[in-house]
Amino acid sequence: MKRLLLLSMMVVAVISQASASARTIIKPEHIYQNMLARLRTDSVIMSDTATVFHLQISRWDAQVIFFSHETCLRDMKGRTYPLRQIISDYGLQPDEPRTYKDIGKDVYGVEFVFPPLAADVTEVDMIDPQLYNQGIFGIRLDGNPLPPFQLPKDVEGRLKEIMAVQDTLPEVDYRFGWATIKGHLMDYRPGMCSQMTLTLRHPNSSPNSWDTLCAQVLPTGDFTFRLPVAHITPVTLIFDPDRRGMSIVYVGPDTETEVYLNMREINYRYINGQTNNNTILYVTKGPLAQLTNELNEHLSFYNVDFIVKYFANIFRNEEEVNRFIEIRAMPPTRQLELRMAQLDTMKIEEQWSPALKELVRLCWQMQTVMRIKTDPPRELENEANASPIAKEKLIAWQRDAVVAELDAFERLLNDPKLVYCPDLWELFRYSINVNTLFPTFIDCEKTVWKLREYMSGQFGQLNPDDIAETLANLPPAYRQLVLTWQDKYREEHDRLAAKEIVGDTLKGIPNSQVFQTLCERYRGHTIFVTFWQSYIPYFVRSVILPLQRELGDLDIVWVNVYNSHWKLNPVGYENAYRLRYFTKLQGEHYYYNMSSSAENHYYDMSSNAEWLKDLYKPMGVTNYPMGEAYCIVSPDGRIVRNSDSTPEPLSWIHQDFLGIRHCLLQTASPR
Repeated sequence: MKRLLLLSMMVVAVISQASASARTIIKPEHIYQNMLARLRTDSVIMSDTATVFHLQISRWDAQVIFFSHETCLRDMKGRTYPLRQIISDYGLQPDEPRTYKDIGKDVYGVEFVFPPLAADVTEVDMIDPQLYNQGIFGIRLDGNPLPPFQLPKDVEGRLKEIMAVQDTLPEVDYRFGWATIKGHLMDYRPGMCSQMTLTLRHPNSSPNSWDTLCAQVLPTGDFTFRLPVAHITPVTLIFDPDRRGMSIVYVGPDTETEVYLNMREINYRYINGQTNNNTILYVTKGPLAQLTNELNEHLSFYNVDFIVKYFANIFRNEEEVNRFIEIRAMPPTRQLELRMAQLDTMKIEEQWSPALKELVRLCWQMQTVMRIKTDPPRELENEANASPIAKEKLIAWQRDAVVAELDAFERLLNDPKLVYCPDLWELFRYSINVNTLFPTFIDCEKTVWKLREYMSGQFGQLNPDDIAETLANLPPAYRQLVLTWQDKYREEHDRLAAKEIVGDTLKGIPNSQVFQTLCERYRGHTIFVTFWQSYIPYFVRSVILPLQRELGDLDIVWVNVYNSHWKLNPVGYENAYRLRYFTKLQGEHYYYNMSSSAENHYYDMSSNAEWLKDLYKPMGVTNYPMGEAYCIVSPDGRIVRNSDSTPEPLSWIHQDFLGIRHCLLQTASPR
């Protein structure tokens, strides 16, 4: 009995000692997060034996929850502390992907157990090297909040120098030159951001829709872009990952623009959906630097389409919203008259410079043109179905809309400063019936972008002799811009064409037997077979290339099967995409046969369904995707995963990277 009592007292003493030495931090703050799942740290318990993170995992864009065995903590001296254990009621374990559908909850708790931290550690990053160092950065473990954000003194000094009020937008200077953007990510830690994207079009453009440039972020958090331009022009910087923030920057011929990105504010807006009284981007040098800082301070919010943001700011209360509805029901010419009058009376913040007000006025006029082009008010359309008189009113409204549109274009297009509007390119969609109103500078812009759009798809295969007359009619700056971009595209074409893939044909083999033929040909190996019908580059960039780099030591045969459309028609955007991306792909390459009806109706899903069914059914794919279809086959010939395995409600299989990766790791053997 005495022994039992003594043992009990010893256990109590040990527990009391452990409790006394443990510290609990409730909801520690952090600088930045880029995990695939949205995490919230509810608490951290630190003791002499372990460091335990109590996390809440919430559904976000990614439907797959994944952590690898390489998840670790990293302190500010570079020391790492490996993940010991995951404690969860939902079976969540390292290297085993789960979906929210499996768990049955949109929010759930989990505990990550790490070794005890060194005594001098007050801040850590939780990262996963296997997932390219995604994680949570700058987690405070001393119980204190993050220190207030402060710009470096030298940056503050440069900002004060350039923040003199601009009285007007500068006159457009049409000359050719090279623009440079040098960027710096503040509070940067390795893994926060790997790549920056610069979009050459309006802010709503997807990076894959128009021309883009990419720059790698160095370990110091710095990046550089260099591009040819014909005048001061706005471009859009997009912050990796997940396009979580964008900002507009102005560049010009023979200029250097310097920008500093506030990683804390990007994260705050992404997580909380609101501003934090800070600016995402600070410009310390470059064309229209003061205007850019104003623009990003007052008009940007998470997704920077500042025209829409500004338009929303006009209506600050219910009374103004009702007034807008009232105006919209008027004839369009009357709408335009009132809106233009409102431009001169709006209560814009006094701190805005005249130049910013001028830019906003141009953008507001542009937005007016676009809104006039929209459909008539729903109430008017509904009434038109009820009586002939109402139908006449609708016809009159539509007739008046044409007059108002022409009036708006006349007001807008005679100002060359329109090139400073980030959404200028949106006007091109509405310009079919008003070409006679176009001033010369708009015609030049349109011509240049049309040529450039062609070259970006055809890789510069635009014979100067064929466009000699067009080039002769362009101003020298635009002419030089076209020729310079053509040289760049051709250089890229030549570089990639030297490595262009050569594929064997599957001619004579029915589509229903293509998959079986490939399985028999590579039996005994793990096979990752991908069928490309109409090509979108996401799957190559986000899934195939990363997996080929990572799993190069496994016995996987990468089989890429394309339709004969690409072989027969080696021009067009698909050929450009194929050159840019497929030349980098490892593995075996084949072409299969398209049906004649499919070649005639290439993008018509109804005409493609039957032959796609023959092609995909043998590998268990039933949804006949227009883009990518894949299948993983084990060495003994079993289908272990395919496109239909993508967890709902995902509609793009490039988002299933983790599931594909896990399946290959479980199936393939070392070489």
